[in-house]
Amino acid sequence: MMVVMVGLLPACGSDDRRPTRGTGEDGGTSTMSDGGLVSRPDTGPCTPTEENTPETCSDGVDNDCDGRWDCSDETCSGVGSCPVCGSVDTMLGAPLALPDGVGSGTCTSDADCSAAQSCFNLGEDPIFGGTTQECRESYRSSLDFIGFSADAVFADPSDIVSVCVTMEHSWVRDLEMRLEAPNGQFVRLQAFLGREGGELYLGEADDCDSASSPEPGTGATYCWTPTATRDAMFDYANAGGAVDSVPDCSGGTADSLPPGDYGTSDPWTNLVGTPMNGTWTLSVTDLWGADNGYIFEWSITFNSRNVEDCSSPLI
Repeated sequence: MMVVMVGLLPACGSDDRRPTRGTGEDGGTSTMSDGGLVSRPDTGPCTPTEENTPETCSDGVDNDCDGRWDCSDETCSGVGSCPVCGSVDTMLGAPLALPDGVGSGTCTSDADCSAAQSCFNLGEDPIFGGTTQECRESYRSSLDFIGFSADAVFADPSDIVSVCVTMEHSWVRDLEMRLEAPNGQFVRLQAFLGREGGELYLGEADDCDSASSPEPGTGATYCWTPTATRDAMFDYANAGGAVDSVPDCSGGTADSLPPGDYGTSDPWTNLVGTPMNGTWTLSVTDLWGADNGYIFEWSITFNSRNVEDCSSPLI
C-alpha cells in the first residue's frame, strides 16, 4: 500500500524547499480569499527524497515528486498528524446491546418480514427437527464513502485491508455478521452454522445478566482480512483451534475466541464489481435467543491506492 522512495538529494523545486507554499505552472503562487497561500506541489525539476516522517509529512513540499504532499500523499498515511489513509473508525460512545433473537415469525423471503427485519435460514431445529426460516432484526451501522476516485470499483480482495469489530457475546455461535457493499453485494464475515455446538464467548461476556436488563462485559477486537492465517471463526473453533480462558460470572472460566485476524465465511471476491463510493454497512444478527452481546466500535480499512486524496475525509 505504501511506497517509500528514499534519497539524499534536495526535493522538488529550488533548494529553499518553500515549506509553506508551492509554485504553480506559471511560476506564481495561488492566494486564498483570506490572503493566505495555497500549498501546491512544486513543478520545477524534482529529485525524489523520502516523504514518510512527521517532518516531511508536514512541510508543504512534494518530497517524493509524485504530485501529492503531506497528508494527501499515501506514504504519509498514519504518520505524525496524518490520518490512516483509507480507514474509518466508528466509535459508538457507549456499548450497544445487540438485538437478541428479535423476530416476528417464519418467512420464505425478506418480503414476509417487517421493514427492520430480514429472513434467515436457521437450519435444523435441535428440539422439533426440520429446518426453519425466521425473521430477525439486525444491528446495522452504515458509512457513506465519498473519498474514492469517481470510477473506483472493488476489483480484487487486496482492495480491502480489514474489517474490525470490538465486541463481546456469551454465545458467538448465535451470530451471522456481514459486510454489505453499496450495490447490495455482501460478504458473510461469519455465517450462522446452525443451532448447535458448545458455548464460546467473544471477549469477556457477562453471562449472568438478564434478558430484560443486559449488562456489557469486556469487549475484544476481532478482524477479518484477506491475508488472515486463521480460518473463519467457527471453522477455526470447530477444528480445535486454541481458545482463551476467561473468567465467567459464576467464578469459573469459559472458552473465548482469541482476538485477532480471521478469514471470512464467503470469499472477498463476492465484492468484485461494486463501486467503492457509496454506503458500506456492517450487519450483525443474533439468530438464536437467550444469550446476548454488545458491540463497542467497528472500523473498515481500504487499500489507500483507491483514495483520491488522503488528506480529505472518506465519508
